[in-house]
Amino acid sequence: MRVFLLAVGSQGDIRPLVALAERLRREGHEAVLAAPPTFKPLAIAARVPFAPVDVDMMRVAEVISDSHGVRHFARLGRTLGGLAEGALSSAWASAKDSGADVVVHHPVLPLGQHIAERLGVPAVLSLPLPALVPTGRFAAPIWSTTARLPGVVNRASYRVARLQVGVWSRRGVDRWRAAAGLPRRPGRHDPLLGPDLSATPVLHGHSEHVLPRPEDWPDTAKVCGYWVLHTPPDWTPPRKLAAFLDAGPAPVYIGFGSMPIGDPRRFNVLVEETVRRLGTRAIVASGYHGLRGLASSDHILVVRHAPHDWLFPRVSAVVHHGGAGTTGAAAAAGRPQIICPVGTDQPFWAERMRQLGVSAEAPPMRELTGPALERALRQVLDDRALQQRAIELGDRIRAEDGTGRAVSQLEQIVSGTQQMEASHR
Repeated sequence: MRVFLLAVGSQGDIRPLVALAERLRREGHEAVLAAPPTFKPLAIAARVPFAPVDVDMMRVAEVISDSHGVRHFARLGRTLGGLAEGALSSAWASAKDSGADVVVHHPVLPLGQHIAERLGVPAVLSLPLPALVPTGRFAAPIWSTTARLPGVVNRASYRVARLQVGVWSRRGVDRWRAAAGLPRRPGRHDPLLGPDLSATPVLHGHSEHVLPRPEDWPDTAKVCGYWVLHTPPDWTPPRKLAAFLDAGPAPVYIGFGSMPIGDPRRFNVLVEETVRRLGTRAIVASGYHGLRGLASSDHILVVRHAPHDWLFPRVSAVVHHGGAGTTGAAAAAGRPQIICPVGTDQPFWAERMRQLGVSAEAPPMRELTGPALERALRQVLDDRALQQRAIELGDRIRAEDGTGRAVSQLEQIVSGTQQMEASHR
């Protein structure tokens, strides 16, 4: 089986597909990842063949760095939508001679179904959260930054989410389709899932133990378990990180990934004073924005980045923004969480972790204060029952084989497609 994987977005969007590509290759399949050039080192480190997609993610980050919530989501979509035509052209340059049997794609920039249509192979959506397939159980997670929606509109919220994602890229996509000789899509054609939702395979890379599969989903929507790109067993941490971990009790982890920090100086003071008052230690990930002014000390170590699957089992609690990947890594490590969401789906995961009893109550990032962070940290560091629930959840998650199940699903999809084609000959 030959698989062409296509994704545009942040590391949280790309990393699960690298994990899936790496597993595909270990199972004897061929897999190529097409993504923005900044992610080439990640793919190469996992021994996954890489094809560049013409999207400058640094430019995208600059455009959205000062936005929050729904505004952040909208600005991200408009910015990526303007790059759709160039991204499609560069992706097609790699896909056209790939011999792919299936295209697996992430919908942050919905391009994969057009590549698959031109190749004449099935397209499979890959999602780290249940963002697109309608259910009556909960509203589309990208709307969780707004007021809670009444249950009667839950299913409709997914249609709006899909249309909003698709409409940003539609103009560039239509030009590319016309140049490729593909038919114009009907006006009511769903930009992500085509005319028939029930016929579109969607693989979700989260755990059933974190969020069970809704009973009202079509059979084509699966929950596989987390797609984890494991740190190589011979990886060694930087000397300062290893020394800090060995120098005392397990520290807390504080990191907000690529999320913008509105007032970095205030946040740095907040962290320093909270850690000092608690008498604990902390590893602070500076991330992409704003925390680089925080200095390391005897009780705080500032790092640029460390692999979550390696670091989180070595800390006492994880303070973060609630991205799907970070939430999953903390849950899999069996560690208590404090989630201070910034936008999009992050409040959804914050609420879910509280429902599971593995996270303390905390305000959104923009409302975070020293006393609020201190109260949350005291709870997760002192509450033995919460800690035990986190440990048990981690045990269940680690028993899953997310990428293995995804590979099995792809094998079935490709086999079914080939059998159908053979019967029509």
